[in-house]
Amino acid sequence: MLKRILSKSACSSLLLVLMLSILAACGNAGAGTKPSNETASPSLASTTSAAPAEQASKRVYKDAISREVEIPAHPTRIAAHYFAAEMKALNGPLIGTNFLNAKLSLTPEQLTGITDIGGDGVNPNAEKLVALDPDLIILPNFLDQKVVEAVSKIAPTVVMNYSEDTFTRLKKLGDVAGVQGASDKWLSAYDAKVKKKREEVSSIVKEGTTATAFVLHSDKKLYVYGTQRLGPTMYDALGFKQSDKVKQLFANEPNALWKEISLEVLPEYAADHIFIVSSKMDGKTVPEMDDLLSSPIWKNVPAVKNGKAHVVGTRWGLNDPLTLDWLLDEMPKVLLQK
Repeated sequence: MLKRILSKSACSSLLLVLMLSILAACGNAGAGTKPSNETASPSLASTTSAAPAEQASKRVYKDAISREVEIPAHPTRIAAHYFAAEMKALNGPLIGTNFLNAKLSLTPEQLTGITDIGGDGVNPNAEKLVALDPDLIILPNFLDQKVVEAVSKIAPTVVMNYSEDTFTRLKKLGDVAGVQGASDKWLSAYDAKVKKKREEVSSIVKEGTTATAFVLHSDKKLYVYGTQRLGPTMYDALGFKQSDKVKQLFANEPNALWKEISLEVLPEYAADHIFIVSSKMDGKTVPEMDDLLSSPIWKNVPAVKNGKAHVVGTRWGLNDPLTLDWLLDEMPKVLLQK
């Protein structure tokens, strides 16, 4: 869904709504984006007319698409489109986010007091953004450039790499949100929890024990995960190893999210333990999942016969910090259940 190409009509609608909203808001414009050929300054942004206090409250940030944006040093009203979990982990001043995405990892209680800024498809809603009056907007890098340019007229807008590994993304968002120490604090707590959870599963995850994660996606295709998504929990946290066959599959693209395979070759990529994510389409489990689990190919995989194949929910395939923290509890539960 996230890689969908935005239609021209959606972008045009967003631009039209934005122009009307800005006029109604009497020219509410954010700090402009500097031309990309300027050299980013590590010092705080300054202007000839700005007072010292105002100068100190702003800085220049180079975002994921090389735009140099003047942003508040310590924003107080952040609209983070597709980055709600990160803002919650950082205890950032989140006032708006895309609920369609946020609800995958946040509870209704965690979303209390936050406005849904979801619009057409993956785009944010311009009218809602204008009404919120944010002092910083954060967007993912899979949006159309025209959408980014339009939203940038509302408030300083930073584009972040949505596919970057979770921990790197969290630290960068902590920097953008002006709460640099919060990411370090979260990561320290996470590392402490990792040590505890690895001890819990030490009787199961012995030296050299392998695990592979699969997903039957909503496009009805079967994929093998690489080191992302479940990878940080399986490999980095709990100590599983990749099977040799999976290593070979990702040898030329070690950072790839996944690789498509056919059901017939699934046994070749199976490991001592298997996790298979059951995706949903239109709120329902992909019907092909039942076919896969009842197939002779699946039933004859050694991990299945040994009771070490685990069918897990959609959230297991997410890549936000709250989900990774949640997985540190959930994966050991699944492994230890009798």
